[in-house]
Amino acid sequence: MRPRLTAGIASVALAAAAAGTATGLVLTPGPGDAAPRPTATPPRAPTATPSPGGTPARATRHLALNLPAADHAKAAALGYDLFDLAPDAKALDTLPKGAQALLWTGGTPCEPSADATRDFTATVKRFARHPRVYGWYLADEPDPKRCPGITARIRERAAIVHRHAPGHRAFASLTDWNAAPPRAADTGLDLIGLDPYPCRTTAGRCDLEVIDRMVGQAARAGFAREKIVPVYQTFGQQCVTGAGTGGRAWRLPTAAQLQAILDRWRNLVPAPAFDVSYSWSRQPRWACPSLADADGTDGHPDLQAVMKRHNTRDNTRHDTGDSTPAPRRPPGKPPAPAGWGAPVVTEDFDGTRPDPAKWVVYDTPDARVNPRTDDATRVADGTLRLTGALYGGKDLSGGVASRLNQRYGRWEVRMRADPGKGYSAVALLWPERFGDPEKAEINFAEVIDPTRRTTGLFVHQGPDGDETGRTVRADFTRWRTVALDWKPGSLTYWIDGRKVWHYTGRLLPQHPRTRMGLALQMDQICDRGPRFCRDRTTPAKVTMEVDWVRIYRLPET
Repeated sequence: MRPRLTAGIASVALAAAAAGTATGLVLTPGPGDAAPRPTATPPRAPTATPSPGGTPARATRHLALNLPAADHAKAAALGYDLFDLAPDAKALDTLPKGAQALLWTGGTPCEPSADATRDFTATVKRFARHPRVYGWYLADEPDPKRCPGITARIRERAAIVHRHAPGHRAFASLTDWNAAPPRAADTGLDLIGLDPYPCRTTAGRCDLEVIDRMVGQAARAGFAREKIVPVYQTFGQQCVTGAGTGGRAWRLPTAAQLQAILDRWRNLVPAPAFDVSYSWSRQPRWACPSLADADGTDGHPDLQAVMKRHNTRDNTRHDTGDSTPAPRRPPGKPPAPAGWGAPVVTEDFDGTRPDPAKWVVYDTPDARVNPRTDDATRVADGTLRLTGALYGGKDLSGGVASRLNQRYGRWEVRMRADPGKGYSAVALLWPERFGDPEKAEINFAEVIDPTRRTTGLFVHQGPDGDETGRTVRADFTRWRTVALDWKPGSLTYWIDGRKVWHYTGRLLPQHPRTRMGLALQMDQICDRGPRFCRDRTTPAKVTMEVDWVRIYRLPET
């Protein structure tokens, strides 16, 4: 198997590591041109868009590289739930339950893929909607110093992923050797692996400072820590064979040393999108012994037990909010945002039903997409409740739309949602008249994840349903304040006062007559396919709660 996230081009890597300069960098997502996606529009009600990529994202996934199919079940029992595969439908279908794949299409340090661009594009299109695909492993330790054009070629492949498979992650392990690190905007990648290996044959201890140095260099280059994919050393070179091994420079850590590596990473990057163990299997020139050997027998430490504890620990508390449980009803009123003046709509849901002067209640039980009933919408105890459930034996949900439509402004919503498969909690802007003058949609919270641990942020535009977006980790079983600023030339998305996305691309609402209004929806999403329907795990009732809403106009308008 190929040396992925390995000790690298060993003689160069060894010298660089000794100097503390061998680095991989994590990059923020590029603009990501959106793929055309047809949208269905039920009468009288906005429709929320699907979260791209099929299966909802989890808190942190765990990948062990160089893992043969025969060992998938064993690795899954240790908590590994992300597997690197070639693009093969049969292989995807045989993954363990709940697992996803990072697809690899081959490549060299100077080429991001073995396929020609046209063939790579066709492959991405073929797997764009497969629910088991997490993302694309575009390059393994490319060398910009030796291959000056490699960064542009990686960006080309990342753009293909973003255009044809929105929501899939474009990932690479980047090692800059002694060169300057590449800029995020030059690569278009979503996630980048950092692969310091602290345990060397030249010292009895593991030098954990190499992790700090690598993360520090990434930070100085301007890369956000939440985009870093940690790579853990689960290999040694005591029994490697063949040339180019770098003089057997690395050794297998002990169980205590591996735990120290994990603890150091956790302090620096507490909630990565996924992490990597290199390597599961032996590689003759690079990794021997490896994690598959390290089960506590034959004189090897029990690193598998260490990784099982790490992979199965509860890390869902790491999100955009604090780590303490939020009160069910947060006290007090929200502070006024700077520069917006007084709100033009203030809604605290103090009555017994939605105020008909402010809200339209959806009642479209026979709609093909997102069927809704007004029975699903209730106001009590200062809270709007939209409940997905079986009404007369029919799976329905609810929603409301603001009667205020405007061009530009700020919208704030305090909301939470019960976990439960089959429903998506959404706060979005919808045009006053869809398609007249344009088809536009802006989702500033689309919580399709049945665990409510992540939310999608999206912009949709045009007759072909072009879209772009991203996923943000936040626990929506707690109260969260989501907000959207729509200004000329930009959209800014907020969660609990933290800016999570600033968009200035081509999918912004374009027409000067476009006016948009707020919609709050707990959508039944079974139209997207059987895997999105409620099942025996779904509670009888799944409710989205809204505490309050504030709407502001742009001051100069």
